[in-house]
Amino acid sequence: MVYAFTLPTTSHLSFQTHLTSTTHPSLPQAASTARHALRTALKTHKRLPRGPQQDAHLSTLLTTLTDYLPYLTAITNSLTSTRLPETPSEEIEIALHSEPEPSWRPTLTSASLTLKQPRPKGLGLEYELAFVLTTYAYVLSKLAHTTVTRILYAPTTPTPEARTAAITTATKHLLQASAIHSLLATSPAFAHVSRSVSSAPGIVPDLDPAAQAALASLALAEATLLAVLKDDSYVSACIQARNPNDKEWMVRAPEIPKVRAHLFARLCIRAAEYAEQAAAGLGAVGAQGRAGIEEDLIKYVRVLGRVARARACRFFGVDAELAGKIGEGIAWLRAAKAALGVRGEKQENEVKSRGFSRLKQGWMERREERKMEKDAGRMEKGELGPGDNAGREEEGRVIEMLETKWVRMNDTINTQLIPPSSDLVANLPSGRDIHSAPGAYRLQALDDEELVRMRAPPVEDEFGPGSDVDDSEEESGLARDTPSTVPERTDSAYY
Repeated sequence: MVYAFTLPTTSHLSFQTHLTSTTHPSLPQAASTARHALRTALKTHKRLPRGPQQDAHLSTLLTTLTDYLPYLTAITNSLTSTRLPETPSEEIEIALHSEPEPSWRPTLTSASLTLKQPRPKGLGLEYELAFVLTTYAYVLSKLAHTTVTRILYAPTTPTPEARTAAITTATKHLLQASAIHSLLATSPAFAHVSRSVSSAPGIVPDLDPAAQAALASLALAEATLLAVLKDDSYVSACIQARNPNDKEWMVRAPEIPKVRAHLFARLCIRAAEYAEQAAAGLGAVGAQGRAGIEEDLIKYVRVLGRVARARACRFFGVDAELAGKIGEGIAWLRAAKAALGVRGEKQENEVKSRGFSRLKQGWMERREERKMEKDAGRMEKGELGPGDNAGREEEGRVIEMLETKWVRMNDTINTQLIPPSSDLVANLPSGRDIHSAPGAYRLQALDDEELVRMRAPPVEDEFGPGSDVDDSEEESGLARDTPSTVPERTDSAYY
């Protein structure tokens, strides 16, 4: 339900060689030290095997980012006329001797381009700040992804309190990530940063304002769906039923309390609108001959929009069934299946009408179950493809479960006519926001104690320029996002 971004890497940059400060002589060296810690943390994270080890390292990355950003913001504000949203307590004077050219590896660019091109160098500290903020937003999204995945697909069914706490934490991360992307999309300081590439113009769509605006919409879509997921007992029951380690069914069946179905449906429609805005924005980045966004991300966003539409139809069906209109509820479920791209009722009836095909259908269902069990370890290790975590499988299972139950009830008890699904979809209401649009993200300023400490002369460098062996590996593209170890089999359950 939350996209797990690939984190970029960067090469060495020493601020002392490009600028000096008359009021705070130690500031350039302190900024270089903080940046070196961030660079080391990013390289370490890339080398770790995907899964629990990388997830545990995200907190270290978050710390290094929050430590480095105040230094970088203070230097950038002192050199540019466009002030960033932060409030320094005193004036910092900096003299620029040469323009820095930070080098970052973009991760949203199409893989065919990033593997062939060297890591692009950008002109100016705005390029550096934009990539650091983008990395910060990616880390927040990955933290949200990890938090939701670990609690929903844990070997033991989580308590409602633990589930609520995890989803609330993930939502806060996503809203903060959306605010950061919005700042990069709207601030005049970053208006031309995507075109300030000195070595290979036009291959960094990651910093394009349209891409950043799309990523902000994507984060809002995911946060809105998480607000619904927090109280969606149908998805919880489906996941619990497919978890082979869960034994609670021996004691009691999963409880599915009444939900505010109509409200949840409108929230899902709004999430679908956000996802569709994000898909359109990401798709437009590669127009006019420029480098485009990788297909995996665009595919994920499109699938997320379809899942949100299907979930809205499912909740309208739940609302109709609670009102005693089970025929209309079944029609809504079939509209949800159409939104997901699942086989329709006519095709299902054709399959059931064929004698041997019924056995074949049962065999295919059992094969799918074995496939989902095999994916348990892949989800635990974070090895599923980017589009696999958009929630399509879970939503399809819930719709199938409800349709089977309601059709049986309608055939034996109520016997209501099932209206055409197209008429219902044509009259969908407008979406509704649950989260207010996040305001402009405010960068943290250096505190007074740190500013006083940097008035002293700088000491000897605590680190050298660093090894460039890893940089050459990354330039060749051979070490791009590959696990350092072969994944081992695990007994952890995806469901």
